[in-house]
Amino acid sequence: MPYKLFITLLISFSLSGCAERSISITDSKGDVVGGYIAGYDWHFYGLQDSIDYMLYKCAEDSIAKGYKISDERLLVLDFTLPPPPEGKSWNRKLAMHHFHEGNISETKLGYILADIEYQYVLVIQSAEEDLATGKVTQAEFDEITKAAKLQWLGE
Repeated sequence: MPYKLFITLLISFSLSGCAERSISITDSKGDVVGGYIAGYDWHFYGLQDSIDYMLYKCAEDSIAKGYKISDERLLVLDFTLPPPPEGKSWNRKLAMHHFHEGNISETKLGYILADIEYQYVLVIQSAEEDLATGKVTQAEFDEITKAAKLQWLGE
């Protein structure tokens, strides 16, 4: 019996920081013309808020073009990020510190974490394109990715 309890607890713990959700994009006729999926693994604070932020961020251009999204709740959420303290840029370490100090809510933490990861991904994708087209060398690419990771994690 203890073995089954251990396995159940292990599975529950493993799934506690993981989630994924999707939205559909529809045109004026109601036809699905696209969609987005957002999800995170090992993301223990603000998980659903991070997913909301990413789904909205991905759908922003579609919304601006007049398309509708299946989760209209995202249209009324305030995704404004609080200004970073101490004249710095947000990074994971700084955001977690201010969350644990009670300076930002879990919802805003989720938005911040999603935004800094989103910015990281944009930098990495751009750097990969530049490397593939010869605009940067491997050494320059390595420096760009190192700086981007430092900006994201804050370590």
